[in-house]
Amino acid sequence: MTSYKCIPYAHGGVLLSALLGLILSTAQAAPLSLGQAIQRAESANFGLNALHQQQVGARERIAGAAALPDPKIQYTYFGESVETRTGPQEAIYSMSQTIPWLKKLETRKALAVSNADTWSYLHQQGVLALRRDVTSVYSEVVYQDQAVQSTEANLQLIDDMRTIVEERVRGGGSLNALLRLEVELERTRDQLDRYEQARYAKRTELAALLSIEESELGEMTMDPPVDRELPSLRSMLATLEMRNPELLALKQRTDSASQRAELSRLDKYPDFTVGVNYIQVGDDSLASDAGTDPWSVSMAVNVPIWGSKKSAAILAANADKRSAEQLYRDRVLQLKAELSATLAARADRSQRVQRYQERLIPIAEQALENSRTAYESGQLSVLELIDSERALLEMHLNYARAMAKVTQADAALNALTGAIN
Repeated sequence: MTSYKCIPYAHGGVLLSALLGLILSTAQAAPLSLGQAIQRAESANFGLNALHQQQVGARERIAGAAALPDPKIQYTYFGESVETRTGPQEAIYSMSQTIPWLKKLETRKALAVSNADTWSYLHQQGVLALRRDVTSVYSEVVYQDQAVQSTEANLQLIDDMRTIVEERVRGGGSLNALLRLEVELERTRDQLDRYEQARYAKRTELAALLSIEESELGEMTMDPPVDRELPSLRSMLATLEMRNPELLALKQRTDSASQRAELSRLDKYPDFTVGVNYIQVGDDSLASDAGTDPWSVSMAVNVPIWGSKKSAAILAANADKRSAEQLYRDRVLQLKAELSATLAARADRSQRVQRYQERLIPIAEQALENSRTAYESGQLSVLELIDSERALLEMHLNYARAMAKVTQADAALNALTGAIN
């Protein structure tokens, strides 16, 4: 906010207000940088932690998918023993193991790996989305802070000007100037209330992303965005297809659907079960081999005769695969359009930053200096002077808004192109 050299009391009131605000904000909580906010969100955000646990669980399931089914142990007790030549049969002990057909275990493992990779990409997508959201909300909070501080300074200036106008009215000046000043004062107060409400809403949104209370957020400041040359649109579109985690997750879902279709096809082939049986025989017999316990080896094969059930499973799996492929293509088109729009918006906001910085703000500052000179010589009314001050304030706020938009666009581009590091 540019101070008036010709009105020292207004400058002093603005400075005192700014110092008091700085002391109060420092006493509430420690300053919070954008990097610290992102780190806090990544370590404490519940939604991101949920995705991480899904990823861990999917990785742990891989070993189980490649393992053989659990063996079966069976014990049979004869309530009435079966008499045989070598003695009465008292009990039977059996153990069996099912061995799936050839590639079934391999396919199940591949399906589990594909599902784990899907959750890995979804976790990456969650990280990038969280960084984008935190950056967007953080920059909005910084902008609203600047808007509140500038509006408060402007409000203080108008309030100080009212004292001068009131003195002139008592000396016979026009009452209309005082009424117009009162309108401007109330308009500025209303604008300040809206800025404060918007700031509080964004602070609570940021606190939710960081999993803390709004009161724990400290003072926030952000460096101007770096003026960097971005890759061409064609290059970024190619990067999007190769590295965007959402698209990679959709690709993995297509692979998972293929694995499920293959598993449904393999279900048409039988599984084998081998077993060992041991019969416990009593020695109540006069035979020479009395009490000898016989044993046997068995083999069983399931018979997949219900072809309609198997065919329906294959058709359903193939339909899921085609659905995943169509969703992938549709999402590619949507994300490419979003990337193109974001890149264009980023270029526009960057040009606005440069325009405000190099042309508009200097012109508004020069206009304000001219207004000061005219006011001091009595050629300009106090309301016209305030209009010049308000014009400069709007330029500074538009400049701050454009910088926030550039920062938000950079975060969105990082999320779209999969810039995880």
